[in-house]
Amino acid sequence: MTSGAAPGAALPAALRPARALALVACLMLFAMMVVTFADVVGRYFLSAPLPAAYELVSLGMPGIIFCALPLVNLREEHVTVDLLDHVTPPALRRLQGVVVNLVTAGAMAFLAWRLAIRASDQARYTEVTEALWLPLWPFSAGMAALSAVAAVAALAAAWAWLAHGAVRP
Repeated sequence: MTSGAAPGAALPAALRPARALALVACLMLFAMMVVTFADVVGRYFLSAPLPAAYELVSLGMPGIIFCALPLVNLREEHVTVDLLDHVTPPALRRLQGVVVNLVTAGAMAFLAWRLAIRASDQARYTEVTEALWLPLWPFSAGMAALSAVAAVAALAAAWAWLAHGAVRP
């Protein structure tokens, strides 16, 4: 879905917190890289792999994804197919922008709801990770909260399409 305008923040006030979350995602990616590097060096050169490296990377990956989602939704940088955008009338593109972002917001809200239920179940049954025995519910609760933030970001993008006809740079 392209409007001719470069992708940008639907609401400038929302861009700063979304960028902060993206920075957290970058730091988590760097931490995963360090853990993987230490594990590989330990495994192949010292015959002593890093204990629980796989578990740490497994917990970090969803963190990266869910921290980046608000900025992706706000700036509409998700995957799109724009085969017919060049022949779509501007009024229809505006409607498309609103509808796509509302559907995205609904999907993110649904995901937040289901993750919140999952976090509640994990807390109730005291589920923990296999190697480090970390409780799982805080991770699910964090993903639920970040999904809710991503839903709000998609609503902001829908509002920008409704008010301005495009997400403004």
